[in-house]
Amino acid sequence: MARISDDNTLKKIPVKDINEAMELDRTEIKNILEYLEELGYLQIKTIGGPWLYGHVTITQEGLKKATEDEA
Repeated sequence: MARISDDNTLKKIPVKDINEAMELDRTEIKNILEYLEELGYLQIKTIGGPWLYGHVTITQEGLKKATEDEA
């Protein structure tokens, strides 16, 4: 998600793009997004569309975690 957002916490990331990168079904993507939101790594911004959620944004904590995971 950090890559899709260009490391920008204000950029709304279409859930469709996340799903294309991860190839998950509707239930899996919903559960993952809710879990990552609970951890504080992203925020769900819009609701609706085929994946239940339309857009998310990555948080500063999410960017930090993505950087740690790449190291």
